[in-house]
Amino acid sequence: MPLREMTIKGTGFVLVVAALVVGGVLVLAGSHAYNDYLNGILGWGLIGLGVITAGFGALVIGGVYYDDKLRREEERVHVTQRITPPAPPPPWGMSDVGRPRGGVVQMERAAPRGGGSPRVMAVAVSNLDGPLFIAALLAWTVIALVLFAPTH
Repeated sequence: MPLREMTIKGTGFVLVVAALVVGGVLVLAGSHAYNDYLNGILGWGLIGLGVITAGFGALVIGGVYYDDKLRREEERVHVTQRITPPAPPPPWGMSDVGRPRGGVVQMERAAPRGGGSPRVMAVAVSNLDGPLFIAALLAWTVIALVLFAPTH
């Protein structure tokens, strides 16, 4: 189980939720002008954001746990159990294995032809190849637009 990941994420979400809720409570309990009507909206909004963040944090941590559970299930070896004993071979037999000239084409032992062997091939790719390729495509586009632009 990714205990470290869940602990770090859980601690982060708890700190953020605590900061939002404490900020909302301080806004509501703190001093403000008597005609400050947005103070209540701001305080309750911060508390609401804290609650939403707590729900999202629980969802994220639950997703991490569920993902780890699926990963562990995929790593297990799955063997389908037989419900019956193996069936007997078909009535026509398994094949003509071991029967002389019983439908099997006989090949003469010929010397191997050709003389190749597998060769290892390598291609060197640098980090600059992608940007150069994109730059070449952009240049090609600009040149094509300039050369084949309709003139009036």
